[in-house]
Amino acid sequence: MQTITLRLRLHRPTQAKIRRYRELVEHTTAFANNLVAAGRPKGLTSRTARAYLAGNLPSAVINQALRDVAAHRDVKTFRVLWPSFNNQNLRLKKVGDFWTASFPMQTGRVRVPLAVTRKQAALLERLGRDVRQGAAKLYEKRGRWFLALSVTLPVEEKTAGTESGKIAGIDMGLRYLAVVNAGGETLFFPGDQAASVRRRYHALRRRNTRKRDFGRSLHSWSFYRLQQFIAYKAGLAGIRVEWVNPKDTSRTCPRCGHCAKENRNGIRFRCRKCGYRGHADAVGAWNISLAISGLAEAA
Repeated sequence: MQTITLRLRLHRPTQAKIRRYRELVEHTTAFANNLVAAGRPKGLTSRTARAYLAGNLPSAVINQALRDVAAHRDVKTFRVLWPSFNNQNLRLKKVGDFWTASFPMQTGRVRVPLAVTRKQAALLERLGRDVRQGAAKLYEKRGRWFLALSVTLPVEEKTAGTESGKIAGIDMGLRYLAVVNAGGETLFFPGDQAASVRRRYHALRRRNTRKRDFGRSLHSWSFYRLQQFIAYKAGLAGIRVEWVNPKDTSRTCPRCGHCAKENRNGIRFRCRKCGYRGHADAVGAWNISLAISGLAEAA
């Protein structure tokens, strides 16, 4: 099973509804910050928690906000806490050609049309069968309003070595953001944008008192996010992900297995034992794929 988030756009909400959405967000955020200021009192219910409200909120939003505040204990002040609804409070229904969402507001339930993509509509059709609906969050981005809906769906895992399953090794770096070796074919994804970000963070690092720790954490964070994104997308496609220690992968010959520091010179790779030549990052990706397949020891 794989859990994903569908970003469902609300279709052309009126200005009156937008004002109500923003008021709901303001009250939810104020409620969360009042709870934090009070020391995060425990044992509250939607009824007893109303003492901390700065305005009216539906019980469903109060209960979800209580869970969010409890889950983020390190947050001292919420800049914004988007209102959330569980699978019992948010109702999805197809009306004519439109999918609609119904959720509680300050003055009662509202039903709004959704502008969904073809893939999103196909998943919504499966709700209640093999797709399970989770919680949803109402939020605004660049003047548009969305529901971030969590759904859990079955994913058939592909088996490597079959006609439908190949083994791919991915080498990550800054010159090339990712180099992929799959079935002998190599793909290069340039890291020009990553290098630009690195230069910008380097300038910030020089102006920051915590120079080294600041820069290192930002760089590690970016690669971690990329790895998590790849794993997330692979899971949706039924592809199993394995993590390989990258040490010496670009210094080891994928042909004969000889490992030496002298094998690599910048982006150039030449094996000092058998003479094999190639791109160092491509060699790294090849060795990663061999490690996953179990062929590295036999090489």
